[in-house]
Amino acid sequence: MSELTVDERRFSEIVYELGSANRSDSCIIRPDMGPDFWEGLGVIKSFPKNHVLLERDRVPDCFYIVKSGTVVGYEELANGNELICYVMEKNAMLLEANVLLERSAPVSFRTMEPSELLCVSRAKLLEGMMMEPKALLSLFCSVSDKFLEALEELRQAKCRGAEWRLCELLLDFAARYGVAYDGKVLIRKKINIQMITQILGINRSTTVRSMRTLRDLGLVEHINGFYCVRSVESLRRHQELLEE
Repeated sequence: MSELTVDERRFSEIVYELGSANRSDSCIIRPDMGPDFWEGLGVIKSFPKNHVLLERDRVPDCFYIVKSGTVVGYEELANGNELICYVMEKNAMLLEANVLLERSAPVSFRTMEPSELLCVSRAKLLEGMMMEPKALLSLFCSVSDKFLEALEELRQAKCRGAEWRLCELLLDFAARYGVAYDGKVLIRKKINIQMITQILGINRSTTVRSMRTLRDLGLVEHINGFYCVRSVESLRRHQELLEE
């Protein structure tokens, strides 16, 4: 996917404001802080779609910063399904704490699409921290973001129903990837029922049923392979009704 233009980025901000979407209420990690400092210490590598970067319970020898593409942290469940814990996009760090502390990863990581990643070894990480102690702050921020995201996801899973959480995910997708289309918000990213199911951690039939409800209410439609939110305000109001 190409980079958003200035106007498209502004449109995304407007969607957030209209929908009152909270940037912290999602497992999608795409921080604003760039990885400029680390670029001089790492090596950029290209990986194909579905390449496993690290399996769970293994200690990584480097951490990554996403330059392009998408990486997911996932867990394979006993029933054979996958639970997506994190979706990491441009500038997101992954495995930074594991490399620094030499700890095994609690989940596995793979690319969702062809991706370019900046790979920084533990030796270079320590060297960078000695050169610029403030670099440690970016690691702390990244780890803190993931921790807070995990807490929010756990809270939503316990307190909110599947349809409410689907609304929240669609609002977040609309804010991040939405473009104006015939008075609607077209989510310009290929997502499907399987991906939504894995992110929400529910069964497929529940996802299908919840999505069908939103479509029957005229809140969501499918156009040329992309999901489209017909009205961010209406979808948010429907979500609020589900809270009552």
